[in-house]
Amino acid sequence: MINVPNLITVFRVFLVPVFIMAVFYGRFKLALFVFLLASVSDALDGFLARRLKQVTSIGVILDPIADKALIDSGYILFTFVEKLIPVWLTVIVISRDLLIIFGGWLLSVFGKIERIRPSFLGKLTAFLQFVTILAVLIRVNYGIIGVGELYFLFYLTAFLTIASAIHYTYRGIRELSGE
Repeated sequence: MINVPNLITVFRVFLVPVFIMAVFYGRFKLALFVFLLASVSDALDGFLARRLKQVTSIGVILDPIADKALIDSGYILFTFVEKLIPVWLTVIVISRDLLIIFGGWLLSVFGKIERIRPSFLGKLTAFLQFVTILAVLIRVNYGIIGVGELYFLFYLTAFLTIASAIHYTYRGIRELSGE
């Protein structure tokens, strides 16, 4: 169904390659602007979908894909192109996302996917992953965030990402076992 929240989500999907190219070519102010625009559009499409009662199946699927594409591309680029995020953190973030994708596929095979919703811990983790990329962009552009603060954020993000992965695994196993 075509509606305003879904159009905003599609717009966010199209921002991902712009963000990737901006980081890849060292245009960090543009990358920061695009990242902020994508982040605001993420909050806006969810708010509008709920407020206007326009939550759709395509929006439920496309929204997390757009989020993961933005987050994962940021972690990969800032790890392997710019060397600003440690490899271990990117591996943790990507591994959790792969676990969630595999778990969602497995639950859909057994017809249980409709009952799984994002948890508070999952939403908090995604928020912190966004904040981590934002902090890296602010450091690159303005130098106002120190290395110590960044590493605190890296460790906190890693901890919550691992906790979230364990939580979703536990929920998925319980769902599959019929509990």
